[in-house]
Amino acid sequence: MRAKCLKNALVRAGKRKEYAHNFETAKTMGVIYPFNISMDVVLSVLNRIAKQYDIELVFMIYFPQDKLPEGIGENSPSRIVFSNNECNWFGKPETAGINSFINTEFDIFIDLSSRQWFPLQYIAISSHALFKIGRINGTDSPYSLVLLGSESEERFIKDLETYLYKIK
Repeated sequence: MRAKCLKNALVRAGKRKEYAHNFETAKTMGVIYPFNISMDVVLSVLNRIAKQYDIELVFMIYFPQDKLPEGIGENSPSRIVFSNNECNWFGKPETAGINSFINTEFDIFIDLSSRQWFPLQYIAISSHALFKIGRINGTDSPYSLVLLGSESEERFIKDLETYLYKIK
């Protein structure tokens, strides 16, 4: 059922506009990742880049559990958090905030997931972003730019910086 859902989302996403952006041309950037990875270095680099190039940055953070931990706080325009409770019975994310994120035409979309999380795969495939970046994960890739999947988060973000600085 999940594979069919992803395949249908990929068919719908195939109709999206694509355009290769770099940090100088991008005005918006969406980033998705699961909370279970240590992201301090990566997030500080992305925040630095966003400030340096005046890019509006929106994070979508997935907690792979039934409830959000205490003290997470409310969603904001620049930070959306969700857990399995915001997904339907087979894992498709379904809230207004998630749908808004999916429908936003980000100039750059980055999937920092290092493994296959169905809700994040669905968001990556369904996103209307112009330039999608992610890791090789063994399935049909929705990404415009694919980087090695086995790299650490720090190496992934360094490779990302290198390639996005070179795109003209």
